[in-house]
Amino acid sequence: MKIVIGLDIGTSGIRAQAIKLETKKTLSTSITLRHPLPGSNVMDHLDFCMNNGLEVGRRVVIRAIEEVLRSLDIDLKSVERVAVCGNPIQLSIFQGIEIRDLAYAGDNALARMGISRLDRRATVLHTGELGIHVLKPDVEVYIPPAVAHMIGADAIAMIYKAGILNKRETSIVTDYGTNAEMALINGDEIYTGSAAAGPAIEGQQIEKGMLASPGTISDINFVDNNLKTTVLDNSMMGKESYLTDGRSGTVSKLRSFITPVGITGTGVIALVYSGIRAGLIKLPRIDTLTRTIKLYYDTIYFTEKDLEECGKAFGAFRAGHLTLLKYSGLSMNEIKSAYMAGAGGTYVDPIKAQDAGLVPPKVERIYQIGNTSLAFACDIAKDTSLLEEAQEIAERLKKTHIMFALEKDFKNAYIVELGYWRGMPNNMYKKFIKQYGLPEVPEEKSKPEIHRIAVRDIPVLGIKGLHIVKDLGVKLTAEFEGCTGCLSCVKACLEGALKVTKVNGHFKVEIRSDMCDGIACSKCENACTEKVFDYSKLVVKD
Repeated sequence: MKIVIGLDIGTSGIRAQAIKLETKKTLSTSITLRHPLPGSNVMDHLDFCMNNGLEVGRRVVIRAIEEVLRSLDIDLKSVERVAVCGNPIQLSIFQGIEIRDLAYAGDNALARMGISRLDRRATVLHTGELGIHVLKPDVEVYIPPAVAHMIGADAIAMIYKAGILNKRETSIVTDYGTNAEMALINGDEIYTGSAAAGPAIEGQQIEKGMLASPGTISDINFVDNNLKTTVLDNSMMGKESYLTDGRSGTVSKLRSFITPVGITGTGVIALVYSGIRAGLIKLPRIDTLTRTIKLYYDTIYFTEKDLEECGKAFGAFRAGHLTLLKYSGLSMNEIKSAYMAGAGGTYVDPIKAQDAGLVPPKVERIYQIGNTSLAFACDIAKDTSLLEEAQEIAERLKKTHIMFALEKDFKNAYIVELGYWRGMPNNMYKKFIKQYGLPEVPEEKSKPEIHRIAVRDIPVLGIKGLHIVKDLGVKLTAEFEGCTGCLSCVKACLEGALKVTKVNGHFKVEIRSDMCDGIACSKCENACTEKVFDYSKLVVKD
């Protein structure tokens, strides 16, 4: 039996599917619940590789990929080829190629440092040169191209899988993930951008948040003064599970009760929507005695800090939409359809997302299209001629790509959106939108047709089902001269990612990479009483 593999290296985790080549049928699916590199966004991953060495970061990613491949429950010797998809940072780390040009949006900074932008064209490598040892060394690995900076193969996948390249309808397609890739299609013109929404949209940096996985709260509705909670089951389908009083946390179990373990990004969106309608949220505050909304007794809850993180993420999406509209010369009323990609775009109630500003208010149709990055990787694995088509799409997108990080319009729009989530009155919001020359945001919302093209993030799991890799098996270690073993760093690590052991009279630090919050956290370094903890000296444990 000949097998091909589709591999998605996402910012929040790795996903893979094994496919029987002769029948094109999916055999199995494997996912991780976190990214193997420290941190929860692409800049954390980029920063880690720049400070600790690209090869160190690449080895962490490759080892995690090998764990995912092993868990697919297939004969790995039968694998004929692999196709990979992801954003430019993830795919550059995977290949071990230049990443410094991705750290800076402007060309002037790169010129001062003598760094040129890399043309990340479609390419075919082999597992042997990539160091993927669980597969035969001559297995071909197909890697689609990037467009520019933060717009990569995953954005091409989103546009391709939405099927909008040859449609004449004005549409917007958005991947509801940490990087918020988006494209506005108007006739023959396609405007693209990436808004760096941050991890809250996928349930990360939310105190009780998690990536979409069995046991996570994926939807919430306000019913009869209670919050009716939907939880993902083992097949990643949402089941209405229980009622909870958001103030007290008291729970009434329903017939299909599933014990929740956390809340995912779509659940967070639904909670903000339902919380506002229930009077539990009055921006920017949570109007309860504890300043929290209790989702499951006292164990799962939502805080005002979580609400603040949501505002940052939600604001980035609408700021991106407004910027694309400004450049295209269109108004919000002219967008006829919206396509929602990624886990966030699949599991969220689109009406709630629209109310939160994540979908334009006057669209007539909303399509939920699933994990397009993994789906596109699988498509290429099955038909390698798509790699050339991906390059053609990339060349087309380069002509009208907008670098949000350099655009004053995006910065102005984001400031106004943050103001809204921090309690800015509506009349002030309108005033600033007009003052900055941004498209008007209609107050009245449409009642769009909803088309669920994908009923779950990964529509087909395969005959062997879903496998979840919880321990990526990647450890980072270092010995710091002068370390006294006081354990201040261990106590400071809120994620429990760090431990210190004594080996041959020396203290050795070991960090589980996927649990670490990265350089943006630095609590371990800051807590070191002897000031000898140096995060940049961490290496992959052999």
